[in-house]
Amino acid sequence: MREPTDRGAPPVPLTAGEIVAAAGVLARALVDDPGWLHVFPDDATRLARLTVLLERVVDRAYVHLGASRHLPGRAVAVWAPPGAHDLPASTMLRLAPRAMWLVGRRLPAALRMFRAMSAGTPREPHHYLAILGVDPAHQGQGLGVALLAPTLAVCDDTRTLAWLESTNPRNHGFYRRLGFELAQATPIPGGPTISFFARQPR
Repeated sequence: MREPTDRGAPPVPLTAGEIVAAAGVLARALVDDPGWLHVFPDDATRLARLTVLLERVVDRAYVHLGASRHLPGRAVAVWAPPGAHDLPASTMLRLAPRAMWLVGRRLPAALRMFRAMSAGTPREPHHYLAILGVDPAHQGQGLGVALLAPTLAVCDDTRTLAWLESTNPRNHGFYRRLGFELAQATPIPGGPTISFFARQPR
């Protein structure tokens, strides 16, 4: 039976002191996502490796942008504001050693997938939803909608595109209900299909 919608308190900005807890929420939400299954096929170590990787990525690449929001302990949305979708080379260099160690022999597969994601980046200014996750214990309560609503409202007010990639078809209906439309799809050999979704301002 579907749990009742419970949006509760509004989402708040994600700060540096909350990254570790947020990474745990995201990893638990995404541990069975086809994209991460492709990168971390070992069931025994996937959650631990994914948690560490997400913690590092959010810390080094996104939290300082001030655009990410969360419902503490329940849901996290990692956003990049217009002009910040592509990570600077300096950030990539800081991330690379730890990421390579975590991914190990799956590095070529991971690079193919992330290059395909980068190739789909739109040229026009946009808010980029890099990562979204609702802890499995809190799914079905409307938290994803509540979490994305403030940034989507900014998109509408400023007449700005919103953009995301998804490797999990189960989430596509959710994004469509929020006004996202499939822009393109890129199959990864031996892996998932990356679906790119765009939301025009309302």
